[in-house]
Amino acid sequence: MKNRVLIILLCLVLTSVAIAQRSRKSSRYFGNAVLTDSLSTIFFPVLYNEDLLSANKIALWGGIYANLVVYDFNTDSYRRLFPTDTYIESFRSPTYRSVNEKITNITAKWIFLLVKPNDYNHNGRIDGDDPSVLYVTTTRGEELKALTDTTENVVSFEFFEKQGFGLIKIQRDSDTDFSFRNDSHFYFRKIDLNTLSLGKPIEVSD
Repeated sequence: MKNRVLIILLCLVLTSVAIAQRSRKSSRYFGNAVLTDSLSTIFFPVLYNEDLLSANKIALWGGIYANLVVYDFNTDSYRRLFPTDTYIESFRSPTYRSVNEKITNITAKWIFLLVKPNDYNHNGRIDGDDPSVLYVTTTRGEELKALTDTTENVVSFEFFEKQGFGLIKIQRDSDTDFSFRNDSHFYFRKIDLNTLSLGKPIEVSD
């Protein structure tokens, strides 16, 4: 009888542990909603669960999103922006507390995202040594695409909407060591905010 009780208790403990592990592995949670198109669309950032990150699959520093849920409040429908979870740097905003707050990633037509889509340095995780790629999508979460090369690191971007263009600061892996820690070769490229075409590299000649 005692053995049967012990076996039942053991099964209950193992089951609860397995359920907890599955919950931690699959757990995501929502960040603050961002109104991207006042006529139709809200983006809900999806953040990684810290227990999942502790598995060292993705190195954590600062704010990151696993994905973005695009919600159409007219049709009451939603979908994920990226087909699979990735590493997306959080929207840039001084306080980021209100759904109506202006986010610097968003222009009249586009939303620009810094994304680390792959393990460039092959160390088994996505971290600060992997390059950020500039992605763009419409304010309705359509036409998602990468604008910069996956072998270069986008450091920053700035938009001049009245003039119709933006500037992207890019870092090259000049020594081709799959890291950007020791690379000091930076250049700028203009981006047309109507066509999304990129201009010629602007750089200091040696």
